[in-house]
This record gives sequence, C-alpha cells and structure tokens, in this order.
Amino acid sequence: MRTLCATVLAACIVAALSPALEAEDELSILSDAMDFAMHDATFTMYHEIGHMLISELGLPVLGREEDAVDALATVWLLTDDSDPDSYNALIDAADGWYFNAVDSTGSGVDDFSYYSDHSLDIQRAYAMVCLMVGKDADAFGDTADAYEIDADQQEACSYTYEQARSSWEMLLEPHTDDEYYGAPIKIVYEDAGEYAKFAEEFEGRGIMEHAAELVMENYVLPQTVTFRATQCGEANAFFDPSESEVIYCYELAEYMYYMYLYDIMGWGESSD
Repeated sequence: MRTLCATVLAACIVAALSPALEAEDELSILSDAMDFAMHDATFTMYHEIGHMLISELGLPVLGREEDAVDALATVWLLTDDSDPDSYNALIDAADGWYFNAVDSTGSGVDDFSYYSDHSLDIQRAYAMVCLMVGKDADAFGDTADAYEIDADQQEACSYTYEQARSSWEMLLEPHTDDEYYGAPIKIVYEDAGEYAKFAEEFEGRGIMEHAAELVMENYVLPQTVTFRATQCGEANAFFDPSESEVIYCYELAEYMYYMYLYDIMGWGESSD
C-alpha cells in the first residue's frame, strides 16, 4: 500500500531529488504523479456519484451534502474489495485536500470561503483520514500518525466510521433489490484535446466503468444516468441534475498531476 502522507513528505522529497535526476528516477516520479491524479479521480467520481444518488433517489440529507458524500465516497472505497488500489486512492485523495489547504493558507485567512458548501480542505482531509483509520487501524495507523491524530482520537474514529457506514446503509437499503436491475448508466468519453494523456489513462483504468458497475449492481436507479468525461474549461467535477449526468473534467486530472510534481515533489518550473 502507498505510504505517502502529508507530514512525511519532506523526507520523501529529500530522498527523491538530486542535482540532476536520473532518467529512470524522473520516469518513476512522473508515473507516481499520474497515479496520484487517477487516485484523486477515483475518489472524485465516487463523491459526485453520491450527489447523483441523493438527487436521483430523493435521499434526505441532514447537514452539509458535500460532507455527506465525502463520507459516502470514503466508505465505498474502504469496503470495495474488488478494487485492490482503493486504499491508495484514499490516501492520495486525502493528501490532495491537505496540499490544497497548504497552498490556500499562504493566501491568507481572508481568502477562505467560509460560506462554501464544502468544508475547508484541511477539514476534508482530516475527516477522511479519521474514517480511514476508524475502519482499518492496521492499514491506516501510520497515515493517521502522520496527520498527527492522537491515539485516543484514532480510537474514537472507529465510532465515526461505523456511524457513517450504518447511516448510509440505512438510507440506501430501500433502493437495493437483488432481483430487479434498475436503469442503466451510460458512459461517454468526449474529445480531450491537449489533455489526451490524462484522458487515455482515465479511460484505460476503467474508473467510470468500475464505479458504474458497482452502482448498478447495488442500487435501483429510476432513470438512465450518464457518466461523462470531457473538457470543461476548468479543473472541476460535478453532478448536473438537469441532465442526470456526473461530469469529470480532464482539466482536474492535469491539475492534480502538477500538484504532485510541483507542490509535493518540489519540482521547479523547468521540469516537464
């Protein structure tokens, strides 16, 4: 399992960087950057699918919907035995929120959007890690330690995880049926233009296909839903209720890729 986590990155950077990177080292880091971007894409798809289920199934939400679907996405990845990389996806997604927070903090507290539908990025990172260590302390204990979550709080996170898991199971249970197959999910890949390498990786890993299969196997959708990968003009992902579409933007993959290279690995502007 991937061991990268936020507060041990300095050691990783020192070990990885040298005055002149060997070609093999550079290729390895570029590969890790793509993994980081695709792991974030996996979590992001599950997050937006959570919005889709709330809308399509008419589910009630108490509190912030964004926090609720973060929890759902995390629980899904923690319990998806069919995806051997799901734990790595969670670690990288949490680190993505952490480094977004580190970057935004430098802009000053006045730039924080306290009125946003989302919790602050740093809160999202810590909430995810709490659910992770609450589900599997052996697998995520080092990650929680790196985030400086103390032992007592890590133990308390097991209740937090069970509460999130059981709450979502209770909400979704009326929409499960072992004998009835609901409406299908349509998958669309649009032209990626300059983001072709990210689109090829995204499609090649079958991220949308795997997510669609899990949804259709477990829940009865009332109408056809589309999962669409496309260019959006911004690094984003969202659910469009008017079209019943989950949209993943290729620009987001590029953004996370370069976050890994520049913000995490410390590459200079001259690095490609």
